[in-house]
Amino acid sequence: MGTAGAHEHGIARLGLAVDGTRLTVDLELPAETVFGFERAPRSAQERATAAEALDRLRTGAARLIAFPDAASCALDSAEVQAPEGVEGGHSDEGHQPHEDEGDGHEDVHLLASLTCSREPLGPASLQFADILPGVVQVDLTVVTAAGDAAGRAAPDASFRF
Repeated sequence: MGTAGAHEHGIARLGLAVDGTRLTVDLELPAETVFGFERAPRSAQERATAAEALDRLRTGAARLIAFPDAASCALDSAEVQAPEGVEGGHSDEGHQPHEDEGDGHEDVHLLASLTCSREPLGPASLQFADILPGVVQVDLTVVTAAGDAAGRAAPDASFRF
C-alpha cells in the first residue's frame, strides 16, 4: 500500500464533498495514468491522445460515480489542469524544467461541481473504467455533514456517502 498523497502511477486521489444537493469532485492523478506519458507531447498523435483524454475527463466527471438511487447529478462545471505543454502550453522545444519538476512526475487535476436532484446520500459506486481505464486504485475521501471517511478502493468499488 502506498503513501497517501504520494504520486503513484495507476492511483487516483478522489475527494468528494457533499453540501446539500451540491457535490464537489476533486480528483488528482498522474498524467501517465490519464494519457500514457508525463511530459509534453512530442508528436501530433501524442497531442491528440492527451487532448482526447483530457476532454473525456472534463466531460465525464459526473460519470465517475454511480449515485444513490433517485439522486441524479448534473455537471455544472469542470476545470482540468494538465502539465505544461499538454493543453495549450508551449512546446517542449527549449523548455527549461521548473524547480518543482525535478522528479519528472506530472499530475492532472480535475475540480468539478455537480448539482443533484436530491442530497446524494446512500450507497454509490466508482465507475472509472470507461473514462480512466488506467486507474487501478482510488484513494477516496468522502466528506458530508455527518462526517468524513477515507480509504483505498478499487476503481469500481461500492461506498456510501
